[in-house]
Amino acid sequence: MKNKTSYNFQDKVILITGGEGAIGTAITDAFLSAGGIVFCADRKKNQNILSDRIFIEMNVKSPDSVKSGIEKILQEKNRIDVLVVAAGVQLRKPALDVSVKDWSHVIETNLYGSFFTAQNVAKGMVNRGSGRIIFISSLTSEIGLPNMVPYVASRGGIKQLSKALAVEFAVHGVTVNCVGPGRIITPMTKDIFSDDDLVKDVLRLIPQDRAGTPEDIVGATLFLASNEASYITGQSIYVDGGWLAGGGNSKT
Repeated sequence: MKNKTSYNFQDKVILITGGEGAIGTAITDAFLSAGGIVFCADRKKNQNILSDRIFIEMNVKSPDSVKSGIEKILQEKNRIDVLVVAAGVQLRKPALDVSVKDWSHVIETNLYGSFFTAQNVAKGMVNRGSGRIIFISSLTSEIGLPNMVPYVASRGGIKQLSKALAVEFAVHGVTVNCVGPGRIITPMTKDIFSDDDLVKDVLRLIPQDRAGTPEDIVGATLFLASNEASYITGQSIYVDGGWLAGGGNSKT
């Protein structure tokens, strides 16, 4: 079901990487509901998702795959108005057990992939003098969590990447921002939410006393993509139920 929204993206061309994932799908539905023309980029199409989105095969770890996918969109629509970078992977493993292969996989997907996707899309935005780039980052851009070192490092990198690009592209009418989810229920976090004790530990840190859903990420994303956010750039909005505001302290 498409998310209802008051924003209007009629005929805007939107590219969402990681568009077949839980958060990417929720964002896609919202942009479609707002009239957008949405291209979902991912390694493999999810046949269970039925919508008006246009699938683009893309592996963000490969600069060639990224460039090829973006070129296909530009050949068809001649522009990309909004880029949402939602592609990402997570690894849960003690820091002392992280291998070079582990590190490379996470950093190349989350950080390299984010930069080279943004770089390729931004070329057209800069030339046109307008555009919105939104990275789906993480609460771990601000806080450290155990057993997630490569992921946390990559998300911190994305926050700084967005600031650097925001400053560089500002004069060209292109804004760059981040939306940082807190603890969201997705297939990536199923190991946490299948363990009652872990769920209790998580909820003790969240003032709203609930985990988030992919749909919770939609509002901030659409806002940053809208005309109303034209003077906002280089910022991170955290969608976390108050976790960061509480300093990560238990409510009890």
